[in-house]
Amino acid sequence: MAGELGGDCALPLLPGGTAVFELLPFDAVVLDALAPAIGNGMITLLDDAHAGVLVIRDGVVAESVWVAEGLRITGADALAQIRDHAATVSAYRLTDEAMLLVGPLIRAEPCYSDLRLEWTVWPELLNDLRQRGNTSVVELTAPAGRGVTIIQNGQQIATFVEPQAALGPASLLDDLAASGTGAVRVLIDRGVTPSSTVLRLPVSPPSALEPSEIVVQLPALSTVTQADDPNATLSALFGPHPDTVQWHPVAIDRPARQAIASVESLLPQITSLVRDRFQRSSGSVEEVVNVAASDHQSVAWLADRVRMMTVRGFLRTTFEQLADDMLALAGAGAG
Repeated sequence: MAGELGGDCALPLLPGGTAVFELLPFDAVVLDALAPAIGNGMITLLDDAHAGVLVIRDGVVAESVWVAEGLRITGADALAQIRDHAATVSAYRLTDEAMLLVGPLIRAEPCYSDLRLEWTVWPELLNDLRQRGNTSVVELTAPAGRGVTIIQNGQQIATFVEPQAALGPASLLDDLAASGTGAVRVLIDRGVTPSSTVLRLPVSPPSALEPSEIVVQLPALSTVTQADDPNATLSALFGPHPDTVQWHPVAIDRPARQAIASVESLLPQITSLVRDRFQRSSGSVEEVVNVAASDHQSVAWLADRVRMMTVRGFLRTTFEQLADDMLALAGAGAG
């Protein structure tokens, strides 16, 4: 979780969510394809001395921040720093309530740094902040742990503590403060900044296709190989690394695509197809199938990912045939 760095500009503790994955190598993840898979949540990035956060709203990067050497960088500059320096990546889906908090947390600027709890009257400090108009983020680090409370419009609207960082009552932080020993940091969010605008990824210019068609970017097939892809599951879920493929447009009829059933509705039959094809080597493919089902993806979405996969001892044509079988199964189910 981001917010482990020291210094005035360090990110505060962030609310917990449902982990998609944690601490994967940055080079193993296609960052541009990850945001749509998250939907609403955040991607946290770390290296030995830096930390960053991408806030994902409706499948796009809405806000970004990178903290390095006491500086807080935002927007497109933060994205550039992340691509150059991030070492590990974690991804989380957040509840609607938690999503309302992430923006103020990553935007808030230091107001009071390294206050000692021993020097302050904890209730009076909170009362003072309640009387101010801005959104205040109060972070307390005590021997028993670390926590954050957010004050807005005179009310403590959210409180959470390590390790789960799940939202709870304001008393959670009061319990930490009861020890009388610790460090307090107060940050102020003065409102939305220009860096909070959606950072949309570049898209290809529209083609001259008929209105009933859409263009989907699929990787050109490489030479057939029997070598393992160590990131087969990641590649299938988020796409291959852009340096390893050549892209070409494929026209897909929109009504036909929309008519294809969901993976969840055909999960037993699809799992059976995978096991029939791969026998004891079906594990990595089944993992992709199960994720597609839990994310309510279509069979067409899954078939596109299956075509990208490789497993030792199996030709690419095996994956193409499996993808075709899945689409045929979905077509039969729709009929």
